Amino acid sequence: MAIIKQAARQTLGQLIGANNPIVTVPDDSQRQYSWTKKEVDVYWADIEKFKEGRDSGKESSSEYFIGPVVTITADTAAGRALLDGQQRLTTSTILLAVIRDTLWQTNAPEAKLSANNIQRDYIARKSGRKDPMEYFLVLSLFDRDFFRDYIQTWSEISGECARTEAATRPSHHLIRDAYSNLHSKVQSRLQSLVDDEDRLDYLDSLRECLIYGLVFVEIQTPSSSDANEVFETINSRGKDLSTVDLVRNFLMEKSRGTYEKERVNNAWRSLLDDFQRREDIEKFLRHFWVSKHGDVKSHSLYVTIRKSLTDHFDQRPQVYGVGKFSAELENAASRYAELISLNTGDSDFDSLLGEVKALSADALYPILLSASERYEYHEMLVLLQTSLSYYVRWTVVGTRESTLLEEKLFSLAKELARGDSLEEATRRVAGWIPDDEAFFAAFKEASIPKQAQSRYLLTKLESHMRAGEGIHEEVALHAGKVHVENIYPAKPELRLKSEDHESWVNRLGNLTLVPGKRNQVVSCRPFPEKSHIYNDSTMLISSRTQISALWNSAEANWRMAGIVERQEILAKMALEVWPSSISFD
Repeated sequence: MAIIKQAARQTLGQLIGANNPIVTVPDDSQRQYSWTKKEVDVYWADIEKFKEGRDSGKESSSEYFIGPVVTITADTAAGRALLDGQQRLTTSTILLAVIRDTLWQTNAPEAKLSANNIQRDYIARKSGRKDPMEYFLVLSLFDRDFFRDYIQTWSEISGECARTEAATRPSHHLIRDAYSNLHSKVQSRLQSLVDDEDRLDYLDSLRECLIYGLVFVEIQTPSSSDANEVFETINSRGKDLSTVDLVRNFLMEKSRGTYEKERVNNAWRSLLDDFQRREDIEKFLRHFWVSKHGDVKSHSLYVTIRKSLTDHFDQRPQVYGVGKFSAELENAASRYAELISLNTGDSDFDSLLGEVKALSADALYPILLSASERYEYHEMLVLLQTSLSYYVRWTVVGTRESTLLEEKLFSLAKELARGDSLEEATRRVAGWIPDDEAFFAAFKEASIPKQAQSRYLLTKLESHMRAGEGIHEEVALHAGKVHVENIYPAKPELRLKSEDHESWVNRLGNLTLVPGKRNQVVSCRPFPEKSHIYNDSTMLISSRTQISALWNSAEANWRMAGIVERQEILAKMALEVWPSSISFD
């Protein structure tokens, strides 16, 4: 059980500032800045609501409790080591910087003095001309330099930060976005005020709300292990984005000496540098674990990792430690980044990875990650082709239970990681693919409401038709280049609307590809007014798949039997595009 020295009420001004111990995010714990626009918007809305109540003079609105922070405050420590509360303290510092910069830009002497005071009292200061800058909130090594450059190292002469550091990590972009977001919100409020005095009063009132009104409960613990336990308890019902940070804290806790801690930091540098979005890091961590150990759900990932690794790390003698796990993680991260960014260096393989991405077929990544540890990408080509056929036939067109597909692929990924051959793994996937009879029947009836999936299916069929005609021009998979067109419109004229409209509108036989962006006006017109778009199209799937059968010219009405007839034509082609049999030649 964690030891808590005390839990004390602290305002923001008592947590960070010139007269308080410096708050430092330790390099061996905590996550990077992770608040997106969503969290920053909620934070600002709460601050504005609090300010409105506080300005009204209501005693009940004099303070706003923003949550707990967990610190390590050993008796020998001069400052506070912050384990939980970084996001709120960092965002509050960013908002103070926005107030500081806005005050300076008014050019009034009184405002510039206030800007200098905010900087010196709550962000950073120099005791003497030749003394180093003292920062009141020190972020961890991953964000420290950028945060100082963009927010904290401010010139009292120019009223600006240097801002020479490039934003190289997802957290850097989020810091920059948070500043821009809060700056625009403050500017919007100021524009509604009539004169400069009102604007200065607003900024001063906002500053007071932050410094004296924001209240935290600081939970002080004597050691990192106690702090970690409190942190985990507080975050046990938090959002999944904390999983990566909890894993890092756990690894730091289990590290035996400086070397292992540095291995953890190196692994985390790779994660931050290899991935553009934090969501990709979270997804990678789960897929990495799945590729080694089989299926685990996101909500139980951290508990599973902690229990499994603790059993290994606590063994005497230790065979598998923090250093080895971190090295595996770092190595896998670089390969996973290649997979999701279509940057393996093998053009054929990257083209198939583009299909995985277009389908959002994330279930395929663990088996590819497992295979890539021992095999070159060109050797994995048949495995990926086979896996795509399985995914399309089972999930996209067959609409069968996706969890069963995941369980099979995740179990196979684990077996592949433990030594099964690539050829055997490929044969097993092929054995799970629904046969031609089942796929043909499912394709003939398929209705695909998801635009990304229908665009993928139609594009692959178009490419197949072009190959048959000896046309080698590629068809782009992404939106913007081609769009999916409902031949029988999604919003037809009332007199032409089918009684079973919903059952027909997204049938594959009713869908085709048209170059460029959708023209909604044209799309909703009767067939005679848009038939030239299909007849003259460069898309073979529009000009050569009997689209005209969907219109009854004698009765001037839509013919639903034409959708069935056209979809059967597409289904016959689909058997060749997504085959059930494989060849290792």
